[in-house]
Amino acid sequence: MSARSTKISYLCFLLLFSFSAANATEWHRFERDGLALYLAHNDAVRAGELLNALLIGRNEIRRKLGGAPEIPIAVYLAPNEAIFRELTHGRLPHWSAGVAFLESRTIILQASADNLLQVARHEFAHIFLHAIAPSRVPVWFHEGVAMWASHEWRLRQSAAVFYAVFSENLIPLSEIDDVLSFPSAKADLAYTESLLAVSFLIRLGGPNAVVVMLSELEADAPFEVALFRVTGETPREFERRWRDDVQARFSLMTLLFSPDLIWLYLTLLLLLAYICVRLRNRATLRRWEAEDAAEELTLQLRVYRREDEQ
Repeated sequence: MSARSTKISYLCFLLLFSFSAANATEWHRFERDGLALYLAHNDAVRAGELLNALLIGRNEIRRKLGGAPEIPIAVYLAPNEAIFRELTHGRLPHWSAGVAFLESRTIILQASADNLLQVARHEFAHIFLHAIAPSRVPVWFHEGVAMWASHEWRLRQSAAVFYAVFSENLIPLSEIDDVLSFPSAKADLAYTESLLAVSFLIRLGGPNAVVVMLSELEADAPFEVALFRVTGETPREFERRWRDDVQARFSLMTLLFSPDLIWLYLTLLLLLAYICVRLRNRATLRRWEAEDAAEELTLQLRVYRREDEQ
């Protein structure tokens, strides 16, 4: 897989330009329950299966966000990267594989994306977030909530954060607003930090913190006010405490003795034991082969001697 395709969990959303499907591709529309799916090929069987899966994902995200409003959403499945770039006006970084046009409530996905349904759920979250709280919110909150709602986390993300902490290269949350200008690795870290920030918000404000935040924002509370009401922290205090928390959770000692990693350690030990057994068995086989060859040579010498004696 290419480097681009491995970044599908980290998608961007756009507020500054509208979507237009004016291109040479002939799109076939399949619609149900307020969700319209556009495919480049008139494949009714695949469309039905994909539409069902998308509807399930859409409804899961709505529930996770506390019952987001029922709004019509269009999903275009670009059959190749060229059409994806055409639909998105070529304004996305090379590592992106999906986008949500918030004002027009339109999602563009690359058909070749890994975990396509998870990508779609991520973008559904962006659409619903904007419908609930169209006022300006930090990108880290938008992306972090989308990742949290779509259950995005991988072990390699922990490794990236550990390295950022070790090298003192954590990205300030305020700088994540510029994520579209980041190179791939930095964007990866930015999105992971966004998820960690939302997870920290939930730890401070309780399991319903995101839903309460969205209710505050829907009532036109400024983001700073909503954050304070949920966490008791100003944005500056929240970021300072979040940074301290990340540095503590991803320190070397914490990672070495974290109970969350016990299964990883056991897996590595089992893998190491398996490798050692294989190496030992190979050495044993080589020794047996050598012993068999020696015995055969001895037997041949004895036969030759007896022939000589005759």
